[in-house]
Amino acid sequence: MFSAPLPPDVSKRLQRIVDSVPDLGPESRVMDAREQYGTSSSLGNDPGMRTWVGDVESVPAYQGPFDAAFFNAVFGNVYDQRETLLRAALLLRPGGHIVVSHPEGKAWHERLHAEDPEMVPHVLPDEPELQRLTADLPLRIRSFQNNRNLYLALLQVPPAYLIQGRPLELEGEVVAGFGRGSSKMGVPTANIAPGPLAAKLEGLPLGVYFGWAQLDAGTDEPEEDSEVHKMAMNIGRRPSIEDGTDVTVEVHILHSFAAADFRSKRLRVVVGGFIRPEMRFGSLDELIARIKADVGIAKAQLDLPEHQLCKAHEMFVRNR
Repeated sequence: MFSAPLPPDVSKRLQRIVDSVPDLGPESRVMDAREQYGTSSSLGNDPGMRTWVGDVESVPAYQGPFDAAFFNAVFGNVYDQRETLLRAALLLRPGGHIVVSHPEGKAWHERLHAEDPEMVPHVLPDEPELQRLTADLPLRIRSFQNNRNLYLALLQVPPAYLIQGRPLELEGEVVAGFGRGSSKMGVPTANIAPGPLAAKLEGLPLGVYFGWAQLDAGTDEPEEDSEVHKMAMNIGRRPSIEDGTDVTVEVHILHSFAAADFRSKRLRVVVGGFIRPEMRFGSLDELIARIKADVGIAKAQLDLPEHQLCKAHEMFVRNR
């Protein structure tokens, strides 16, 4: 709350910050003091506004999904800027926006940081630093302004979680799978040998992807087992399971196969979407809940026309 009206020029800059988000309107998800609207249920879907007291990392998923997240005049105060952007991105709808802004500008904020580094531990990132912070996140920088009296960065979760450029094509031999993921988490995976894929994996953000998969199940198996199916895939070192150093490519195909072991079979995948980077979770239950959310996202997004195109990719073998 401000004890006096804001100067007109500051009000105009605040309006520019709000207006930076395309299509923000009455139906968009927002939060505010509950006293204005009375007490609402815990479902998070009631008309009006609601508040959340705590770190953005603790906001429960049921409060979202949101159309936009605003960090106005507060981003320098957060403890971990990358983690804040990640957690905010996970609460957004595909195509949703994050706004990092300050109506007095970066230089003004840097003076505040110099005066009280305990209260303001970080400066506002310049564009290269913001690119570094978001390099492995499901976010794109849509615009960046660093004027004398206005700092305004607009980031977006890509619509349909689409990866930039052409889809990622991977093919290899299944070396393991349907083991720990199946017995402990109910998420059976077929793992592709990562060695031959090193060139394609180099520089790729570790994390959860989705797309389409085709397994050469063999002529002794049902024909549908060799068709093209939806899949979610993790490329990484599994930090929540073990402190591994070797990268694995674990593919969870959304299909019930007749056989339980596909080692030495060929597996082809076409990857069109990226959901999140690898994360460390506090418990196995948290990990399982997040994996289920990832699989749900993959199922829904792969029904969209943008991803249906990849199902007919030339990489997949048709004449069976």
